Formats: sequence, C-alpha cells, structure tokens
Amino acid sequence: MWTCPKCQRSFRNTNQAHSCRRVDKDRFFDRRPPHFKDLYKTIQERVAEFGSYREEAVLPDVVFFKTKSTFLMVKIKMAWIDIEFFLDHLEDEPPVRKYLQTSKNRVVHLVSIDSEEDIDDQLLTWIKASYDLISN
Repeated sequence: MWTCPKCQRSFRNTNQAHSCRRVDKDRFFDRRPPHFKDLYKTIQERVAEFGSYREEAVLPDVVFFKTKSTFLMVKIKMAWIDIEFFLDHLEDEPPVRKYLQTSKNRVVHLVSIDSEEDIDDQLLTWIKASYDLISN
C-alpha cells in the first residue's frame, strides 16, 4: 500500500494518480434531501458488518469505501445516491442502471437509490461480494 504524503489517501499502487481534494463528507448532505444522510448511515452500518474498511471523501461528493482498494463508491447526487461496486461477473438486471467491464475479472455496477427500500438484500449481497472480491 502507498499513502500519498500530501492528502494521506492510500492506494494499492505507488504514486497512483488521484485527487488530493479530501473533504468532510458531512458537507455532501448540506443541499440534499434530509433523508439522504440516513440512507448513507444505513449503508455505513451494513458495510461495517462485513469487516474493517476505511472511508475517503473527495470532491465532487464521492465517498470511497476501501480495504486493499476501493470496493464501494457512494456518490451523493442532488436527487438520488449512486452506489457503485465491483463484481467478478456481470449482473445485467434491475436495479443495475449501468455497468462497465474494467478488467478481465472486474465489472463495475451502478445502482441508484433514493429510499430505504432500495437498500435491499440483493444490493447488500452485491456490495458484500464486492467487499470480498477486493479484500481477498
């Protein structure tokens, strides 16, 4: 692991390109619907059940959840929250809105949420699989 001497973010690769613009994630919720902070807290609490991880908040309004590398990205939008996670296979079914093959064995998936009901067993299973994939 390499830690940037300027921003203290850590990465798998030495001198990895990144933004050093870290911010307090609480400011992401200032101009958003009030329940978004509760949705974020629910995600945090559920991910904490998987094991240890760290969070890095950067502009524009993104929180990276990391172990060895990023396994979950939470992007706080104005009208919804985007959840991005990695799997070793493609899940091309709702609620997945987009996906992108990032390497031979990694596909990033995007799911948008705006209510507690959106944080269902299927989404949590995918996030846990992403945690396991990146952590091992």
